[in-house]
Amino acid sequence: MLLLTLAVACNPAAKKDKKEKIAENAGISKKTIDNDRLIVPGKQIGAIYLGQDMKAVFDLLGKADEGDAAMGSALGIWKKDSLAIFSSYRDSNMVVKAVKQISSASSSFNTAEQIHTGVKLAQLTAVWPALKKVTAYLNEKTGDTLQVYDDIAAGIAFDVQKGLCTTITVHTKNKAVNSSYLSLHPGWKNIQ
Repeated sequence: MLLLTLAVACNPAAKKDKKEKIAENAGISKKTIDNDRLIVPGKQIGAIYLGQDMKAVFDLLGKADEGDAAMGSALGIWKKDSLAIFSSYRDSNMVVKAVKQISSASSSFNTAEQIHTGVKLAQLTAVWPALKKVTAYLNEKTGDTLQVYDDIAAGIAFDVQKGLCTTITVHTKNKAVNSSYLSLHPGWKNIQ
């Protein structure tokens, strides 16, 4: 009996973490994702990572298709890659602009738990039970609403419309997604 207990306890496959078990119960499998399509909360989306020099981003993605800038902050949108990147000066020297948040609307980017745009809110909360609704927006032209759910400690947030994830945002851990100077939702009116 003691040998059986030791064998099970020492078996790494038997030691699944709580998040992985929750994800499995929600029907979400964990599998390997190519690094160029991987979302890592609090760190990166694909080859773009938090703190990265924006010059390197432009080398990778080219010039942004759209953007906005104010007070040393900027928002760039790359339509082909379905990426929006918020940046600001890295420090008070105001020399290097660094990535502060990365958002993707593409279902080709995935977390290790197979979370991507298009999944249901219930799947998101199964993997990130600490998600909290932090704000809501209204598109006055279409009447659509959008809710933003954030796991601040993990550094990941989700835009949800009609119960489905439409955008995933990676941000600095322990810093709320909606703390940036520029709105990541231009054209939407904050209603909460």
